[in-house]
Amino acid sequence: MRYLKENNKREIRRWIVKQPNPDGAHSKLHELINKRWLWGILINNCATFVEEVLRAGGSNAGVYLNCPSMEPFA
Repeated sequence: MRYLKENNKREIRRWIVKQPNPDGAHSKLHELINKRWLWGILINNCATFVEEVLRAGGSNAGVYLNCPSMEPFA
């Protein structure tokens, strides 16, 4: 919520995703937020950031078009 407020952003939508290893996802999240993320429009965008965190937690959820506003996480 702090990020959204400080950067004048809004949440598009939210999905519940099963995470078999939440500690792995948490560790990956901390790893990624402590380094600069090179944003590349359709590669290395917000969707790929979330996919990396989810994969570290044992989930295979992701988006196929790599555009979260056009499709659900599945």
